[in-house]
Amino acid sequence: MRTFLIPLVALGGVALVAVPVAAQHRAQPREEQTLRGGAEAVRQAAPMVDRSTDAALDLDIGPLLDALHPYSPRGRHMTLRDLGRSEDPDFDQKLRRSIYRGSARAAATLDAMATAAPSIRQSLRQMEAAIAGAMVEARRPLPPGAYEPPALPRGDAPPPPPPSDDDEDDDGAPW
Repeated sequence: MRTFLIPLVALGGVALVAVPVAAQHRAQPREEQTLRGGAEAVRQAAPMVDRSTDAALDLDIGPLLDALHPYSPRGRHMTLRDLGRSEDPDFDQKLRRSIYRGSARAAATLDAMATAAPSIRQSLRQMEAAIAGAMVEARRPLPPGAYEPPALPRGDAPPPPPPSDDDEDDDGAPW
């Protein structure tokens, strides 16, 4: 009977410990879910940003240029894409690459933050506990002799005298 109960009790104890640990690994805290969801949203938004940027590049800025330069010839027709290509012939490819690389970097950053969230949470709890302990210690009254200078041990020489008020050795420093 005894040999039967020992493994049964041990198995029950392991189950009591393992269930909360397994539940912690299954259910991510809300911050981690939010960060991972944000990373996925950024990944999915890259094509939309690309298409929106493409549409914005076809915007005719000629009337705006005419308003900014009133004494130049009127009726210009220029798009933002034309303006970008005038300085860089690979403007479109570089812009598209920048959009997709930027979104990939942002998603990777959010994933890294989600991975680091448990460590950050633990550090914040430790910091909170340390600050709470310091506040308790700060409220504690000082002992009676705390405001007096420390007594000199016997046989030691008295402390050196304070520096003189002579301003000759400070080379004009204000302190």
